[in-house]
Amino acid sequence: MNQTKDLTNETLNQQLITLQQEQFTGKLEVKSPTASLQWTIYFGLGRLIWADGGNHPNRSWQRLLKKYLPDLQVKEADIERAEEFECSNYYYLTMLRQHDIITQEDLTLLIKNKINEVLFEIIQISNKTVLEYKLFNGSGDSLFASGLKMSLGLIDASQALEQAYQDWSLWTEQGLTKISPNLAPILQQQEKLQQKVSKVIYQNFTQLIDGKKTLKDLAVQMKQEPIKLTLSLLPYIRQGFIQLQEIPDLRVQRDRKKSAVSSPLVPKTNINNKNNDRPLIACIDDSPQICKIMQQIMEKEGYRYISVQQALQAVPTLIAANPDLIFLDIGMPVVNGYEICTQLRRVSKFKDIPIVILTGNDGIVDRVKAKMVGASAFLSKPLEVPKILGAIENLLLYSTDTSNI
Repeated sequence: MNQTKDLTNETLNQQLITLQQEQFTGKLEVKSPTASLQWTIYFGLGRLIWADGGNHPNRSWQRLLKKYLPDLQVKEADIERAEEFECSNYYYLTMLRQHDIITQEDLTLLIKNKINEVLFEIIQISNKTVLEYKLFNGSGDSLFASGLKMSLGLIDASQALEQAYQDWSLWTEQGLTKISPNLAPILQQQEKLQQKVSKVIYQNFTQLIDGKKTLKDLAVQMKQEPIKLTLSLLPYIRQGFIQLQEIPDLRVQRDRKKSAVSSPLVPKTNINNKNNDRPLIACIDDSPQICKIMQQIMEKEGYRYISVQQALQAVPTLIAANPDLIFLDIGMPVVNGYEICTQLRRVSKFKDIPIVILTGNDGIVDRVKAKMVGASAFLSKPLEVPKILGAIENLLLYSTDTSNI
């Protein structure tokens, strides 16, 4: 853990870029000493996983659900055990995605929106006061314990920061520097306002502007961007017909009853639990045919077996399953086998677990790469039963042997 350091817009930019380049895993905590505000940004291998905190974390959460899951009945879809995790809302999203309640596209947009809100708020407040930050190194285990899963989606840190700066630049160019989108508008001088505007506009104002919803809240309700809504209200703010005020965050109480969609954090996988005293063999490959072949081989030999076809689900699934040996394909989309192997070796429980790289390219370069990321052995496709069983026998006896690479 680093010592507390001052944070400005310049150092925020430098810090996020450095963490991305160093493939940092852990969290960045930012604090405002004068306003008692704190934000937390979570990283996985240098990319952004989640962000939270700030002025109105509960309001932000409710806005995100309303925007991306407008038909969701929150109490009906409440997730048992969510409050046990540091990142309870992220855990909640994990369960919603697992049960196909939210699409991957909307989920990614939601996460990006949340991270953008946090970065925008940090940028705005750091223009008025000096913030402080601390870094906390983590691992796959610590992320999992916090309720985080890198498989939901990793966001490029530099792109997220660039978008937040663009939004802030546009905000300031429109003369909104001193206005926070977390402020709530309330009507003033209503009799004069009624005389000045049309009947329709006045009715809209009285129905929407009650001092209980922030500019961000109203923007989601009206399906507008916060900057567009704020600019439409700006003339009335300047004339004194609308006043902006601070309001407290919402109090959110989740239903603690057992949920209909309650389930463990780990995604559903193909697990053969027969012969529980036998080693558990895992196969990470996006090919259903390869996974099926491996299953047939393992079942015939009496091994327990687990397969994962989605590369982004590999690390959290393996952390929960604790396999004794892992077969890992190199050529997978989004995250390749080398990256997954690197992630696994950073998790304490997987430092010595045998990992066998599978590939259709049996070249010296691939073998060198496999060894560099910590693989224990290297098998070329098409798979041959004697070689597979030989690798299991050798590596379960000598778990750190790398002579097969």
